[in-house]
Amino acid sequence: MSQAIQPQASVRGKIVCPHCWRDFAVYDVLYIASHPDLVGDPRLGPEHPRRFLPTRFTFDCAALDAKGMPCRRTACPHCHLEIPRAILELKPRVVSVIGAPACGKSYFITAQSWALRTVLCSQFCVSFADADPLINQRLNDYESLLFLNPNEDDIVGLPKTETFGDFYNSVLFGGQAVQYLKPFIFTLKPTANHPNARGATHLGRVLCLYDNAGESFLPGQEHVMQPVTGHLAASDLFMFLFDPTQDVRIRRALSTVTSGDGDKTAAIRNRQATFRQDSVLNEAAQRITRGYRFTAKSQRPPLIVVVTKVDVWRALLGEIDFSPPWRFIERVGLAGVEIDTIEAVSQQVRSLLLQLTPEIVNTAEDLCDRVAYIPVSATGTAPVFDETRNVWGFRPRSLKPIWTEVPLLYYFAKWERGIIGTTRTSRKSEQTEKTSELAAPAPSPTDE
Repeated sequence: MSQAIQPQASVRGKIVCPHCWRDFAVYDVLYIASHPDLVGDPRLGPEHPRRFLPTRFTFDCAALDAKGMPCRRTACPHCHLEIPRAILELKPRVVSVIGAPACGKSYFITAQSWALRTVLCSQFCVSFADADPLINQRLNDYESLLFLNPNEDDIVGLPKTETFGDFYNSVLFGGQAVQYLKPFIFTLKPTANHPNARGATHLGRVLCLYDNAGESFLPGQEHVMQPVTGHLAASDLFMFLFDPTQDVRIRRALSTVTSGDGDKTAAIRNRQATFRQDSVLNEAAQRITRGYRFTAKSQRPPLIVVVTKVDVWRALLGEIDFSPPWRFIERVGLAGVEIDTIEAVSQQVRSLLLQLTPEIVNTAEDLCDRVAYIPVSATGTAPVFDETRNVWGFRPRSLKPIWTEVPLLYYFAKWERGIIGTTRTSRKSEQTEKTSELAAPAPSPTDE
């Protein structure tokens, strides 16, 4: 099989499946049959094309199925689910998004991916694309609904992430169906104008992002037949979404500063704190510590506490500049992330949370040594009530996301050298901005 893969592009020795998180040698990868008669897979059911380990190839390295049809689509040898070609070629970075029900995970992920598609290319000379449009179809539909909607004045909303149905893949093992969460998978690679363009294959990453239903993180919901939060054990970055408007203490503080704003007052009043958010984070922490990779705190990945709906509660922070935290440096030809600016805001948010919700800070910092607190708003505006349908939603025309791209920019600039640079000067400084060297990262023990 090596002859079938290597002539097209270099591949990695060990692959981690983005569906079941099992690792396997690249030469064990299965191919998906192309011939219409070759249907019926023992793992996926009678309607799915057969998976097979090829023994014959074409001159241009396509595998041949049992009927002689060339095949290029690949699948995991364990769960048989399709994996994008990029998984075989680029190092993976797994991002686990954690949060209580109704904290805004789907809105945040949608606004984040929409912003990154533009910002990474235009400012940092990094391409950000779907590894497979079919795998990301749900997210693409969400982006179109919110940001490419021709009916800009309609009141729209994203559906709740469920614990069953189309959000999951069902795989049969010994007659038992196991449910795996469908990931969103992207590629990040330096473009031709990037200073490290020649190292695109080495520096490029596959970003696997997981959006669980909030109920999946509630105590007692983990099940062997539904290992839907198994990605926590393979994660390179944890994002915990904390919704201040669900916390009664913050709601009380907000009532004194938003009394003159009807939309925000209504949005706050509409929020119902159904679950304790620190319990959700603590349950996720228990699952992380049980993961074989993260027994020691010092070895755990960074945790970014993404504090949502900042458009509603920003008055509690005082004066903060939410303009983009990066600087475009003409002599370099790309932007650098203002790490100092983001970390200064992080300290302000941490101080506020420590005052009003100290258990969130305590739980987060007990879990990980590297913790940042980044405020965002996926919509930038309060929801409006649709009386005809008796639901809350947003008008696409009014959407103005705030800092949704910042958590991932910060992660890649801070901990993934070589792709996104940084600038260390303050916005108020009179000195000339300097962008840090985009050095190639040292090999990681987990990267092959």
